[in-house]
Amino acid sequence: MTQIITDEIKIREVLGRYVEAVFPSPEKALEIFKSGRKLTFYLGIDPTGPDIHLGHLTNLLVLKKIIELGHKVILLIGDFTARIGDPTGKDAVRQPLSKEQIKQNMKTYLDQVYKILRKGSVEVKYNSKWLEKMNLEKIIALESHVTVQQMLARDMFQRRIQEQKPISQNEFIYPLLQGYDSVAMEVDGEIGGNDQTFNMLIGRDLVKKLLDKEKIVIATTLLEDPESGQKMMSKSEGRYISLNDLPKEMFGKVMALPDSAILPLFTLSTEVSEEILSQIKNRLSGGENPKNIKEELAQELVRMVYGEKKAEEARNEFRKIFVNSEPPTVMDEFGVGESMPLSQLLSEWLKISMTEAKRLINEKKAVSVNDQIVESWDYQVKSGDIVKAGPRHFVKAT
Repeated sequence: MTQIITDEIKIREVLGRYVEAVFPSPEKALEIFKSGRKLTFYLGIDPTGPDIHLGHLTNLLVLKKIIELGHKVILLIGDFTARIGDPTGKDAVRQPLSKEQIKQNMKTYLDQVYKILRKGSVEVKYNSKWLEKMNLEKIIALESHVTVQQMLARDMFQRRIQEQKPISQNEFIYPLLQGYDSVAMEVDGEIGGNDQTFNMLIGRDLVKKLLDKEKIVIATTLLEDPESGQKMMSKSEGRYISLNDLPKEMFGKVMALPDSAILPLFTLSTEVSEEILSQIKNRLSGGENPKNIKEELAQELVRMVYGEKKAEEARNEFRKIFVNSEPPTVMDEFGVGESMPLSQLLSEWLKISMTEAKRLINEKKAVSVNDQIVESWDYQVKSGDIVKAGPRHFVKAT
């Protein structure tokens, strides 16, 4: 039987660095954790895209700490709720996904999660198991526990009303169904980003009313750029770094982030110590070149996902290409026959339009062949040539 750890310092680590708010209060949560009772927490993820990204690491790292305390953790795949669409943070109605889209998106979810959480340390559930069985009578009964005033209190809905933008009825039902997940699983707590606080608190109310028990809500800090205030990672907007990215891709994408991303990522998406975090803050404020610190960040993130060896290889490859201006050790190959116009090769290789290919060549002057910038879109590429497009894309013509 797993030992339940009630050490206050370790519990406070769960409720600390990665967390923005705890309901009903940090003190009450601490009391429940110290009770010695085995608790059940869950994290819900709607498969709105095929990837889990660096923004999800915050929640996964909190789950990891809860597992280390000896408690049960459930990863809930929202294969039903994704068909409705959570309006969180959106000024317009989110389009629901089909069953087929959801099934496709879920294919590699668990493989990505298991890069951070040990396989077997979490129980996996799907909310279609109980939500598909709800008939109209049950849904109406569920709706009776929430008022229209509660729903309209959401900031996003108030904003839409003021801007005369529509609010779909299914956007009222989504928080109810997410809240019912807590009831169906009879959990003691839920973890989610602070943009999910409203939905998680609906679940807390339902657990209190229908199960007569306390539910802890841990709202984690969102990974945001402190300068722009925008989310750094967004599946719905296609702007993120995936745990499925290859090591060298992940490293390169981290290096391409603005310098303002360094401290939030180190703080919320890694497990480096508070002492190291303090040193990083001092180095940044002291005028050290942020590129040096960003390399350390990229290496740490790749290490977490792929291990020390792959992280070191990714760093060496990055330096080879961007510091020493050498081609990568391994690169794509593309058949050109006897020869092929450069614009055609770019279009087919990068899967872009001919217009964009010509723009890369003529306007952006971002394409070189064998280390020489080429400005003619009909330049004939021959077998053996090395083509470079932009700072990161290399291909060998064969």
